[in-house]
Amino acid sequence: MEFVLGIDSGGTNYRIMAADGMGTVLGLYIGPPVNCHYLSSEEMKARIETALDRCLSQFQGERRNVRAVVCGTTGIDSPREQALVEKCYGTLRDVRCPVKVLNDAELAHYTVTGGKGILLISGTGSIAFGRNRMGVSARAGGWPLPMFGDEGSGVWVSRMAVRHLGRRMDGAVPETPLSRYLQRELNISTRDELIQLALTKCSTPETIPGLGKLVNQAAGEGDAYAEKILRDAAKELMGIVEDLAVILNLEQMEPDFLVGLWGSSLLKSPVMLEEFTALLRRRFRQAVIRLPQKEAVEGAVQMALEYGTCRRD
Repeated sequence: MEFVLGIDSGGTNYRIMAADGMGTVLGLYIGPPVNCHYLSSEEMKARIETALDRCLSQFQGERRNVRAVVCGTTGIDSPREQALVEKCYGTLRDVRCPVKVLNDAELAHYTVTGGKGILLISGTGSIAFGRNRMGVSARAGGWPLPMFGDEGSGVWVSRMAVRHLGRRMDGAVPETPLSRYLQRELNISTRDELIQLALTKCSTPETIPGLGKLVNQAAGEGDAYAEKILRDAAKELMGIVEDLAVILNLEQMEPDFLVGLWGSSLLKSPVMLEEFTALLRRRFRQAVIRLPQKEAVEGAVQMALEYGTCRRD
């Protein structure tokens, strides 16, 4: 039986789904992230091969029967990275079929909007991808953390939470639910401990402690400092959308353009979502917000079904 593979390779998880020609799901495996910014080619290849084996084992699928592979992945920010990831997938053991690799923002854009307007992602990281009615596509944001990238994302919120804890230890702000939650979660009571955390854990998305839930919890209890972090995150995300709208000339060409939203950091934060929606309404009055109706890995499967058929020797 022939089948296709759809892959959503994000900053937190790696999802691979197999489906038959009718789109019926045959297998789904969720594993650790595969990111070319933080893993060697050998480590990437090993994780991909393991994930593929575990997905296929769910329905006794054979690699030689893969008809097409589509992978949307974080970490593709240059032609060099595109070539590196394509090589990993193009040399999978016993897989001989068309393989399409694209940035995960482009995959989410296809999944939510059908390939139109803007898609804003705020998950582990942040980025926006868009396409105007002339077919011109572009992206904004998504720069690495050392370049102050991933603004408004989960890692951004976590880093701002750590920064807030530093201000609390300086005595610049009073103790509130947010600082108490952070100290308990991080098991930190001294400046030295906080400095060591910042130096050893806050440089890559994989190592930064996920503190977004605590920030949202504190905000839900009325913590003004937590609310400010989340509202500032929404403003950062709005800046990415504005940049992309300018690049694609959407305000002049199609003022009622779609803005799809994606990522748990935004969609699961009532404060961030409310603030972002208000900012968008004020800046682009006719823009239409669209929320996800399915997972990115399902979009990858649909794209794979449309993409092509196996090469024949």
